[in-house]
Amino acid sequence: MTDKRTVEFREYNEPFRAFNIHMAIICDLEQGGKIDEETAFNRIKDLYKEFKKYYKAEIKHKDKDDQGYYQ
Repeated sequence: MTDKRTVEFREYNEPFRAFNIHMAIICDLEQGGKIDEETAFNRIKDLYKEFKKYYKAEIKHKDKDDQGYYQ
């Protein structure tokens, strides 16, 4: 059984850090025996898909500076 939870990365000042925190929580729940390995894997996979969608829509398309770095 997998619960469908979504993370709104737009609500965070640092979306990469938010991803890291949510990932750590899932890993801690699995290591503590609160969720099984398959559930943890599915939650991490869903979290990654959400972050990837956010990244492509919000971060990747920002203008680059003169040196080719994202501003």
